[in-house]
Amino acid sequence: MQTNRVISVFGDSILKGVRLLSGTTRYGTTDDIGLESIAKQHDWTLQNCSHFGCTIRKGELLLNRQLEKGDAPDAVLLEYGGNDADFRWAEIAERPYDEHQPNTPLPLFIETLRRMIETLRAHRVKPVLTTLPPILSERYLDWITHGGLSKEHILTWLGDANAIYRYQEKYSLAVERLARETGCPLVDLRSAFLEKRSLLPYLCEDGIHPSDAGQRLIHDALSAAAANI
Repeated sequence: MQTNRVISVFGDSILKGVRLLSGTTRYGTTDDIGLESIAKQHDWTLQNCSHFGCTIRKGELLLNRQLEKGDAPDAVLLEYGGNDADFRWAEIAERPYDEHQPNTPLPLFIETLRRMIETLRAHRVKPVLTTLPPILSERYLDWITHGGLSKEHILTWLGDANAIYRYQEKYSLAVERLARETGCPLVDLRSAFLEKRSLLPYLCEDGIHPSDAGQRLIHDALSAAAANI
């Protein structure tokens, strides 16, 4: 295993370590994922460029900006899809019979991720992909409607609450397929959660951010995959 390597993480709030603070509606950052400890164990210099709410299009801009500076790491871990698969729920609640697109339509998500892989390889940087942690649809629906959005209207558009889970899953499966097609190493965060009998202890009350126990699952998955990063 190579040491003294620079590893960059480009993703959203998941690998930023963001979680809902217990008993509140506020978010904070915790260190249960332990990226720094994994880096120390493998003698990496870690650069965490993850951002809360980041979509893959913003992630591509951030990545290109870093590469244009001549600041190319040895490997980049790409963790996107959760915000891309999300919808503008206020618009859906207001117009439940209209067509609505996710923040990043799936074909554009795949196209952008493929382009990021190609860009990294052109700069002799190793791309590493991750699947998405699963979500709890009912919890998330309660979360996005607790401020007054019409749950009835959103369910009219969705058909059923579990459509939220299925739609997000399509993005994770797309990442998995692209990893196979391009020969990229894949860190399977999703399976670490799905192996558990219940997801309830591993996701926050918003249904989408990993709890402290969920972050520890991510830590274990990343640790197990570190030799391939």
